[in-house]
Amino acid sequence: MQNFTTNKLTFWVLCFFLLVFVELTIFNNGGAFCLLIGAVLLYLSFSKNVRFFKWTGIFFIAIALFTMWSLRLFIVLLLLYMLYHYLQKENEPKVVTLEFEKLPVNKNDLFGTMPAPVEAYKWQDVQIQRLAGDITIDTTQTILPAGSSLITIRQGIGKVQVYIPYEIPFRLHYTTLFGELTCLHTGPQRLLNESVVFSDGNPEDAKRTLTIHVATWLGDLEVLRK
Repeated sequence: MQNFTTNKLTFWVLCFFLLVFVELTIFNNGGAFCLLIGAVLLYLSFSKNVRFFKWTGIFFIAIALFTMWSLRLFIVLLLLYMLYHYLQKENEPKVVTLEFEKLPVNKNDLFGTMPAPVEAYKWQDVQIQRLAGDITIDTTQTILPAGSSLITIRQGIGKVQVYIPYEIPFRLHYTTLFGELTCLHTGPQRLLNESVVFSDGNPEDAKRTLTIHVATWLGDLEVLRK
């Protein structure tokens, strides 16, 4: 389970919803509901640790396997892709690729990656709502004002990174449906529909403090000092 990363889970969740959509709209087959019920039961088996839900979910997914044309087609295409990828890997020459630093780009509010600023900036409280993409907040490039500063991030799918100066105490509130938390020297810690509250540096008595609220559906969080 530790090797099953959040990115892999995100990929399979998107594939799941694509299969259900194709089956209901193109093939008009009610077998998609068996797949949906099986997925919910498997989720409950992991969150509640009930073995009955696990085997019942596998049973419903097996029924869906024999009734859903789109699922059969997906399995065939997946096997063909794996075979093609294997043959390409065996035949491709060894090439040394040089990676160049990319300039930051502006994306829309729902999708895309938000890089950390490369120059110093005046601090303003951060409030971000985004459906998909990676977000990086680097507070070491600014001077936090006296009092409490706030970072609030509501993220659907994607990774969140927050960099904090060594001298600034902070308080963290992190909630996720599925993700991993890496905070300072602890982690990564896998979370499944759980919340974490953490503080470092005695923020109650400090002149400058930082409060971080992060809520994600499928996404990892890294909070590091530098």
